[in-house]
Amino acid sequence: MSGVAGGGLDPGGGLDPGDGPGRRYVVLGLGNRIQGDEALGSLVIERLAADDAVIRALPDPASIDLVDGGTVGLALLPLLEDVDGLVVVDIIDGGLSPGARQDLDGTLLLRRDIVMGVHDLGATELLATLQLMGAMPRRIRVVGIQPKRVDLGTELTSEVEASVPELIRTVLGHLRAWQTEDGSGG
Repeated sequence: MSGVAGGGLDPGGGLDPGDGPGRRYVVLGLGNRIQGDEALGSLVIERLAADDAVIRALPDPASIDLVDGGTVGLALLPLLEDVDGLVVVDIIDGGLSPGARQDLDGTLLLRRDIVMGVHDLGATELLATLQLMGAMPRRIRVVGIQPKRVDLGTELTSEVEASVPELIRTVLGHLRAWQTEDGSGG
């Protein structure tokens, strides 16, 4: 595992786009750590980094990069150009019951009718810019949870917290499937 880039701007902790040959997969967590359920993406990255065994169980753990993107947008471009798979983790307001998990084709974000966290323009602009640059990831999934509360606070609501383990399994499932399809590791 290449590491965790705090805020997406730590050049020593994140993915170096010139890291040589091989497959590259990124899990990008978006969110504001002081706005309740909005912290989801950052907290998922923190939990994945803390439980090294879950990443090491994948076919090619060295090709995985965990990026805590916070609320940063275009500054993340160098970390995401031409990756083989990108999983964006964030809250997704789809008008569902709080805690409902969603797993979407990432190209849907470019339609601009899906509402993500308060940094929505950053995520949409990020993908649109990658598209314009001709550097879109080969695969993009956006996984998230319907928030209950997005206001000042540092804890997830119980509904969102209860959905996090399944969300993490979904993220790992995408990574495993992509790596298997690409013949990575093993």
